[in-house]
Amino acid sequence: MKPLFKTCAVLAATSALLVACGGGNDDDPSPSNEPGVLTVSNATSADLNGVYGNGTLNLTDVDKRNPVGSVPELCSFKFDGANKAGSSATAFGDIRYRPDATVLHQAFVTFGGQEYASDEPTDTAVVRDSNQIRFNGKTLFATNGSGATVRVSGVIPMRPNRPSGC
Repeated sequence: MKPLFKTCAVLAATSALLVACGGGNDDDPSPSNEPGVLTVSNATSADLNGVYGNGTLNLTDVDKRNPVGSVPELCSFKFDGANKAGSSATAFGDIRYRPDATVLHQAFVTFGGQEYASDEPTDTAVVRDSNQIRFNGKTLFATNGSGATVRVSGVIPMRPNRPSGC
């Protein structure tokens, strides 16, 4: 009986550690075979201007969530690994759009350690047939209230195995 108790205790401890450390979920982007590139121009901080993405991006799966409250049902995913050409800077972000929509609901993208966002659909496209999110001169605003902006053009890929409507 004692060996069985030890085995159960080890399994319980392992399960608790996996849950505490985030094991078994898809919250962190993982390598994909999908190319993506973002070009930043007209940034308030000229250091941020340039091309981000020198190959494939890391992506999470697209999730469909219907939160309680006034937030609409959303499809969302995260990306990272968009390395700036000629620099050690990187870009990463969180993309959100409504099921069956052709434009974004929200975008949060971090350049040079500063998060920029928009909740306006203009200058964006959700192109499901190409598994892409497209930015066409989209202005994003710093979330820290500083008034800083970046203008973003380019493509962020999506994984093809998405929930219905996403």
